[in-house]
Amino acid sequence: MLRLFTKSRGRCLELALVVTLLNLFLSFTVVWYSSTPSENSIASAQDSRLLLSVEYTGDTAVASENPVSDSIPETGPVLVNAQENAHKVKPSEVPSIAKDVPISSITKSTVDTRLGVFDKFRRFQSHMFHIVGEAWSTLSSSRALCLGAQTSVDRMYELVELVKNWSGPMSIAVFVPEIELAVGLRYIQYLRSCNPAIERQVSFHLIYPVEHQGTTNHTDLHGLEEVVGNMDCKQPKQVLKYLLTVRSKEMLTWRESYPYPQNLLRNLAKNGCQTNYTYIPDIDMVPTPGMDMQLETFLEKQDKMNNCTKCAYVIPTYEISINSTHLPTNKTELLQFVNNKQARQFHQALYSINQKSSNLKHWEKIPQTEEIEIAYKVEKYIFKYEPLYIARGDSPAFDERFIGFGMTRNTQVYEMYVAGYSFHLLNNAFTNHWGFQSISSRPAWRARQQEQNNARFDEFAKEVSAHYNADPYKILDQLKKMNLKHVKVAYGPQKKNKTATKKGENKVLDEDIKQV
Repeated sequence: MLRLFTKSRGRCLELALVVTLLNLFLSFTVVWYSSTPSENSIASAQDSRLLLSVEYTGDTAVASENPVSDSIPETGPVLVNAQENAHKVKPSEVPSIAKDVPISSITKSTVDTRLGVFDKFRRFQSHMFHIVGEAWSTLSSSRALCLGAQTSVDRMYELVELVKNWSGPMSIAVFVPEIELAVGLRYIQYLRSCNPAIERQVSFHLIYPVEHQGTTNHTDLHGLEEVVGNMDCKQPKQVLKYLLTVRSKEMLTWRESYPYPQNLLRNLAKNGCQTNYTYIPDIDMVPTPGMDMQLETFLEKQDKMNNCTKCAYVIPTYEISINSTHLPTNKTELLQFVNNKQARQFHQALYSINQKSSNLKHWEKIPQTEEIEIAYKVEKYIFKYEPLYIARGDSPAFDERFIGFGMTRNTQVYEMYVAGYSFHLLNNAFTNHWGFQSISSRPAWRARQQEQNNARFDEFAKEVSAHYNADPYKILDQLKKMNLKHVKVAYGPQKKNKTATKKGENKVLDEDIKQV
């Protein structure tokens, strides 16, 4: 009896061993087969990639003068682990970037337009922090400075170059009327999938007009759903161009000249920043490599030394010729660009008052130093001064009555001047803007918007003077003489328009220079 039991037990063990070996063999076979692509699937993927390559035949559809490669940077500043103790991350600490992103893998994001927050005039609705960077909280608590920028959907590809030289938190406000909301959401997910720096550092806020409410469900979007293949991470501009083809001709008839709410967007981007200091450039103004970390050191020193609560630290902006092979990376190289006529002061030809108070001719004579430091203080404010600067987050907001173009940035700087702020030029620090701008490149509808904003200035100036009980520029005495409500602005390629506009600029400038 004992022998029979032992014999049966042995057979059971042998049978169990055979079954186990068969299972292992079958599992290995299935894994090997599934991991080996069929010829059909390879051909399909290649055909799909070729289809998208044919679609992206040029760069002209998206307005940009940036001659640099559209590729996602091989390296960029990111936080390695958002859960670790906060530390200042060096731009070299970067993981690898995906080669391309399957369209089917991009998460479809939606927005409940019933929950949009109205602006003060109830013309626009916004959705703050609709998409939040994975390391946003950690970066915001460990850094002193946040970059806030505004953009329309068709310029969002500029974020790829902007993030290359910025390792801190970035607050981006995007204008997304009608179907551009769906396009913007899809493109944001594409950027996040392709670029770890954008995924970790950038938080997005969405804004659309009430009369052209954003939508994520539109018949024109069905074509995008049928696309098969990959969206190339190395071609962000062309991918955006393709996505924007869903906009109808009817939409494009009003879209280009629709009053762009610059100041509302700037306020949302600024309010999204959770650091002590903010820097609010436009999306196409690119900082130099390492400038962000040097600014962190500079601000830390300033807080220890004088803790100035009403100081604005001005960062000069230069236009860079599209014939240049690259952007200047430091002040020494920038001055070489200037000498070779490859760079010039921002708006130098278009509107020279823009940075006149900064006296950049003097700034250009100061040699580059090892660290960012204050070069000198702005001694004389000139009306319509419009610098880019770093200031504490509680600096005056941008006035949202100025919508479209004209009187947007300079009115906020004017209020800072009335409020008692001082402006200080920083040595070494500067930003680059691709392309030399000219009056002939400006469409006529921008002139009309500027005239409308000029007419709003008198009321604004009176309110600011009353609020601060100050009028250091004696602006109230000059309003009647300036007569901004009736100043005509002319843009366009015609020589007479350029001359008329230049005369108008010089008239205002002459009046400004007389002021002490």
